[in-house]
Amino acid sequence: MQNERKVLVSAILKAEKNGFSNIILNSVLNDTDLDSVKKGFVAAAFYGVLERKLTLEYILNKFLKKPVSKAPPYTAAVLKTAAYQILFMKKIPTSAAVNEAVKLIKKSKEKGNSGLVNAVLRKVAEQGKALLTSINTPEIKYSVSPWIYTKLSNQYGEEKAIEFFEDSLNSPPVFIKINTLKENKESVVRCLIDEGIALQDTNIENCYLAKGINNIEKSTVYKDGLIFVQDFSSSFCAAAVMAEPGMRVFDCCAAPGGKTFSLALHMKNEGEIVSSDIHSHRVNLIEKGANRLGLSIVKPKTNDATVFDGSLGEFDRVLCDVPCSGIGVIRRKPEIKYKSLEDSTSLPSLQLKILTNASKYLKKGGRLIYSTCTLLKEENEEVVAAFLKNNDNFKQTPINLLNINDYCHTFVPPDSIGDGFFVAALERK
Repeated sequence: MQNERKVLVSAILKAEKNGFSNIILNSVLNDTDLDSVKKGFVAAAFYGVLERKLTLEYILNKFLKKPVSKAPPYTAAVLKTAAYQILFMKKIPTSAAVNEAVKLIKKSKEKGNSGLVNAVLRKVAEQGKALLTSINTPEIKYSVSPWIYTKLSNQYGEEKAIEFFEDSLNSPPVFIKINTLKENKESVVRCLIDEGIALQDTNIENCYLAKGINNIEKSTVYKDGLIFVQDFSSSFCAAAVMAEPGMRVFDCCAAPGGKTFSLALHMKNEGEIVSSDIHSHRVNLIEKGANRLGLSIVKPKTNDATVFDGSLGEFDRVLCDVPCSGIGVIRRKPEIKYKSLEDSTSLPSLQLKILTNASKYLKKGGRLIYSTCTLLKEENEEVVAAFLKNNDNFKQTPINLLNINDYCHTFVPPDSIGDGFFVAALERK
């Protein structure tokens, strides 16, 4: 059997190169022969190291002559993974974290750094927790790029921003949707309970907070197409479309397809949903999911959301869930916290372009939902305001869901049980 700490270090090195944490972790774990307990350790430590990156670097730098960012890659990854185990994983003996880290270095091309790793980690074990409690810089304490911290503090107030960043260090909740087109809700609930999964209703139809889930994709209910995983905020977004049986609906940035699947449930699999994405491999994910769930009204299509295609025709409803900075989902994708400001500056113009193009497909009197999984107002309220300024044939309309009657709403954890999300409702005059 492979060494779980070696697998962990390999995953961290890959994540630091291209940053898609969930894809990298799934790929790495699928290629190992580790048992479920060791896979659980790798997953917990992998996300933990990414979540606490700046905090770990701050602690390690106290005991290094040069910053850990200047250390050879393998040595740096070993130091960070071991430091995380020492400081944040209560069930891992400190001696095991130190000794196993030294063994990894000795077996690597960077074996000359074994003495350094041993000395630094012993100092982390002796002094690290005291240093942790003394950190008073929020960006280091919550491990987030200064520009993101400043933006959210300015837009929502420092107290609310800190609450959000504190919450982002917790394990994200898991929500599921029950596919009532295949089986009645009561039967599926019983099956889930039999598999040891506890459910809590969310007041969104067929959406439940699920506890006790372990590798949901390997469960019988998942394989049989009786459920799919979807966060509460995404479920709210799909419900806000107000799609009804028999309608034509356009989901213009749909992959991997969760909102499309929810729309099909609301429509009772009657009508048509054109579910598109610019990347064909991601369109395949939509098709695969729709087939598993038995959703025949879903029509996956490769399509550029910025370019109008008159052959698609008109739609009763349009869902425009645009590419964004993703700050609302940092507890699921911690690598987002370290993106540069430059990475997000071009997004509002792209979002406005997509929204403007998507609006051309909507029938008169039709409803359009604009949404993102970010909290930044320049990608949310300001994009909608710019669109309305340039399109006097559209107006704001109430969301009218779960007592939210404004035309737009931002979900900000921990006030919301779901991810950080923005939803706005528009109507064509």
